[in-house]
Amino acid sequence: MICTGCACLCDDIELENGKVHNACIKGVALIKKAQNTHFTPVADGRKVDGEKAIDEAITKIQNSENFAIYGLDTVPLRAQQIAIDIAKKTEGYIDDASSLCMGVFVEEILLERIKSTTLEEVRDRADFTLYWGADPFNSHPRHISRFTYYPRGQFRQKGWEEDRYLAVVDIRESYTSKLAKKIIMVENDEEFIQSLIDVANGNTPSAYLRDAVELITRIKKSEFGVMFGGLGLRYGLSDIGLLKNLLDELNNLTEFYFIPMGCHPNMRGFNELLFASVGELNSYSFRDGIRDSTFSFSSLLTKEQIDTILIVGADPVASLPFEIASKIAKANVILLDPCPSYTSKIADVVIPTSVSGIGAGGEMIRIDGKKIKFEAHSLEEITDEYVLKRIEEAI
Repeated sequence: MICTGCACLCDDIELENGKVHNACIKGVALIKKAQNTHFTPVADGRKVDGEKAIDEAITKIQNSENFAIYGLDTVPLRAQQIAIDIAKKTEGYIDDASSLCMGVFVEEILLERIKSTTLEEVRDRADFTLYWGADPFNSHPRHISRFTYYPRGQFRQKGWEEDRYLAVVDIRESYTSKLAKKIIMVENDEEFIQSLIDVANGNTPSAYLRDAVELITRIKKSEFGVMFGGLGLRYGLSDIGLLKNLLDELNNLTEFYFIPMGCHPNMRGFNELLFASVGELNSYSFRDGIRDSTFSFSSLLTKEQIDTILIVGADPVASLPFEIASKIAKANVILLDPCPSYTSKIADVVIPTSVSGIGAGGEMIRIDGKKIKFEAHSLEEITDEYVLKRIEEAI
């Protein structure tokens, strides 16, 4: 089966007599939770059946004047597309977590301003891997062993001992950095990026001279390099153009690629679907026909511009800053989610749905842009696709 515990979407998971094989701690936790969680539909504080909860959700959406959809990063492509169609029909807002994290990287890739590649190509060919502002040891536990440092790839049969070089750039030591052959601690990401650009051009940088020279020298020796950019890099950049300039310079030295380290299993899927529909990745208003930071979910909440919210597979009460998350309860909240959460505690309508890869089949797009298809292993629960289709048909 396919594990949807993170954006690696590992395809070698096995279930046997209730036991989970090959999955990491995140995957096992997700599968066990799916098997053991019993969640009751709720409508305005009353326990109801699933169909009644859906009817209540439809009524609230039909009566809404300023409607928003948020989340969607953990559900299959088909469910995401239906949600986009609902936002269009209602002239509502739609956004996902990428507006706060990996969206800026994915956009550059989709616009072909940054060269990217697949995880299989990295596994088979990469001899230089750089994790920048990322700790996959914790965020994507099997990433290092399956794709970058430890696997025996087609052209890298000697593995980490001889064929692969791992470097880490971060503001602090991490579990991943303990595995690296080169660790660079930085206080300013943009300053270090500029130093790398200077060295690549044969100039003397004003900071990080020794580290920049050593890293560039090692990249020059490589045949196939890849940078995985995490949240640390995302929040350390005020100008994505600077990163693009660095990657252009590195491609003058060797074959070099970039892959964003998104955590949600199908965040990139949502980005690609919305991009194909309207040419934008997130923070989109169908009423205004444009994308703008003022239409991000956080901004809409801050300004209290929405009266009804459909949240799909997300827990913004837990993930957003308190001063923003506290405003969620001021709107009518409809939640589609497999498990209880902080958001389910304040939602007006709660509709339990199946976990993707367990009770729902479909397709997702991995962090590297590869489409992954998976089958359902049980058919006991309502799927996100079913609920969203019911809503779309009713509005």
